[in-house]
Amino acid sequence: MAEKSSARGINLAAVQAAASMLKCIGHPIRLQIIDLLDRVGELNVTTIYETLGIEQAVASQHLNLMRDKGILASRRDGVNVFYRIVDPRITHVIDCIHHHCDV
Repeated sequence: MAEKSSARGINLAAVQAAASMLKCIGHPIRLQIIDLLDRVGELNVTTIYETLGIEQAVASQHLNLMRDKGILASRRDGVNVFYRIVDPRITHVIDCIHHHCDV
């Protein structure tokens, strides 16, 4: 089945997927988490929330949402859960934000 397109030939499914991804990362805490993971690599939840100075429950909520959207992946090692970026497009988006917003 062919993808639906708008009158201008834009793939609506691609636009909706992009909007969903941008909505997911468009929260200040999520942007901080992504930036931290992009700079440092895989980290456990404790390191993430302590580094960002946020509550554990808040960090877990944001991490789980990004994992569910396919932006992050997680792995368990004993009692620790580690997160890493799996979608390289996210780091390109963050780079654009830094470049264009002087962040």
